Amino acid sequence: MRYLSALVLALCICGCASGPTHDYYSPAVVGAKFGGPVTMNMVDDSKAESEKCVKEGYTLVGRTDYVGKYPEAAELRAQAKRAGANHVVYSTKFIPAAPGSWSFRFGRGFGSGGTDGGQSEVHIAFLGK
Repeated sequence: MRYLSALVLALCICGCASGPTHDYYSPAVVGAKFGGPVTMNMVDDSKAESEKCVKEGYTLVGRTDYVGKYPEAAELRAQAKRAGANHVVYSTKFIPAAPGSWSFRFGRGFGSGGTDGGQSEVHIAFLGK
């Protein structure tokens, strides 16, 4: 029973550690250790906002830029903690799917498909102060 519990816990941790927020992360500072709770701010232009934050005394710890799924708050917090940041500034822009595009996938023993819903262009800055 102990081994099963340990396996389930390891799978949960591994599942939380991946995703585009983690996979496309580019560090600017390695080994940052900014403490305190992680704050998040969704803005129209993350680059301009992160430059403003740097002028206010924040340090840019790293960035993530990708096109794909919309970032979840839990992913943003987890990556901020891994990077040693305590402030996240991010922006998203929805990119609709091309007319007539569709998708099909298998999972959990069933197939599913339909019209492709589109993606998000995501820009995230991890900062610390």
